[in-house]
Amino acid sequence: MPENDEVYDVVVIGGGPGGAMSGTLLADAGKRVLIIEAAKFPRYHIGESLLSGTADLLNRIGVLDRLESGGYVKKHGVEWVWGDNREPWTVYFKDALAMPYDYGYQVERAEFDKLLLDNAREHGVEVLEQTKVEDFALGGDAPSTVFMKDADGKQSTVRTRWILDASGQGGTVTKRLHRQEWDPYLKNLAVWSYWKGARRPPGLDAGNTFLPTFDEGWWWFIPLRDDITSVGMVVDSKVVHENRGQGMESYYADCLARTPELAERLAGAERTDEIHVARDWSYVYDRFSGDGYIAVGDAACFIDPLFSTGVHLAMLSGFLAAVAINTALDKPEIDRDEVLDFYESAYRKEFARLRAQVYFLYGGHGSSKDSYFWHARSQFEVPEVDPEKAFISLIAGAFQHRSWYSRYLERLDVPSDLRSTIEKIFDGKSTGIGVDPHRPITRAPDIGYVDDLAIDGAHLRRGRSIVTSSGMSVPLTPRLERLVELADGTKSSIELVDELAGTEIVDRDSAQSLVHEATSYGLLVPVT
Repeated sequence: MPENDEVYDVVVIGGGPGGAMSGTLLADAGKRVLIIEAAKFPRYHIGESLLSGTADLLNRIGVLDRLESGGYVKKHGVEWVWGDNREPWTVYFKDALAMPYDYGYQVERAEFDKLLLDNAREHGVEVLEQTKVEDFALGGDAPSTVFMKDADGKQSTVRTRWILDASGQGGTVTKRLHRQEWDPYLKNLAVWSYWKGARRPPGLDAGNTFLPTFDEGWWWFIPLRDDITSVGMVVDSKVVHENRGQGMESYYADCLARTPELAERLAGAERTDEIHVARDWSYVYDRFSGDGYIAVGDAACFIDPLFSTGVHLAMLSGFLAAVAINTALDKPEIDRDEVLDFYESAYRKEFARLRAQVYFLYGGHGSSKDSYFWHARSQFEVPEVDPEKAFISLIAGAFQHRSWYSRYLERLDVPSDLRSTIEKIFDGKSTGIGVDPHRPITRAPDIGYVDDLAIDGAHLRRGRSIVTSSGMSVPLTPRLERLVELADGTKSSIELVDELAGTEIVDRDSAQSLVHEATSYGLLVPVT
């Protein structure tokens, strides 16, 4: 145990992917870091499928090559049975633009999480396992205190300049200090087990995640090493409670029998584990940070597991939190509240983007509209967000999603007005609802410029953003600055795309994305 008079730069509560990611990066930046983990690793955890974008985060902390050599199953895409058409269809990461890796991994979380925690140790992080954080006291201008107890019951304290809450859904810090806001449409439960000998597709598709739907929800089929497959379903919590009388074993088998595409893959396979049930309610806290503390991963927010975003959000927020804490410790000239506001904004933006993806898929499911689970989502009303605004973060602001969503549209029961909007985005003709792509546009009269922050290596630096009267803020990149200069009221959005495309700072896809984003966010408006 650390001596009581020692002061750490950062104490991390929780040694999962978010805690290990942030701890490693902070140690790399010269900070003294202690991770306190209640369990002894390796320990079991659900959430085995990684996004392709997570590979870049793994590379940042030097462990990607270990996954390469560790025999983990590679995931090149996702196969769906979704919507009215029961014909299976696959999307591949290689079809996305601007993606550094065209594959993700399927991992056993016990070994994967241990790999990350061991890597943190190798980078200089002190780690205490089998040690539970029982309480904390924020110090204000003085160091904060963390109270803990080890496996033998011995109690001790440690002092730290920053507390990083990576404690998962327990939310050691956030649950006490902040309000948890539950998503009204995503109150689901996961029911799962493991199988040996399940049939997998041949070749490149062997490691792909398979996501078939049935009347009451959807299944995941995640191929792991040693011929083990994780097979689980996500259903509305109300549906599960209504069927508890028959028992989870029976309910799981009944739902499997009603999903013939999955039952076929499991014919002749052997179930090797008990049935697990866990709550998958989506939520977000009203704040992720405060004076002397910051929360990452599930301690800040949790999103439905449809897109396998848990580890990605944990590691991304761990990266952002490390940058924020480094800046707060090393650059006192930058206001601490401004640093934390940057972290909150960046993390919430990614959370909202991924949540909108989930709404999109749930809203587009075309079968069994009388089912409670699907009917609640078929309304496709993203709370407090205009549908097109949700799509901006998915498509217009990230054109690499174009190939994925064009395939979705071919198979999903998407409302006609939303379908039209998305199709126009795909072909570069969308300039916002009700905006003629051939009509001249100009800078909005009410836009302003503010000084804010941007990531520069391990720290934040001063940057600028454009802000609209509605409060929408968009970073002022060289590309956006050039677009605003060109939008002098004499050119249409199509002409602006043509003029931007092919220059040294932007290609055509990025130009289309940029113009659509600027018009949809109200930075550019039609000439009156």
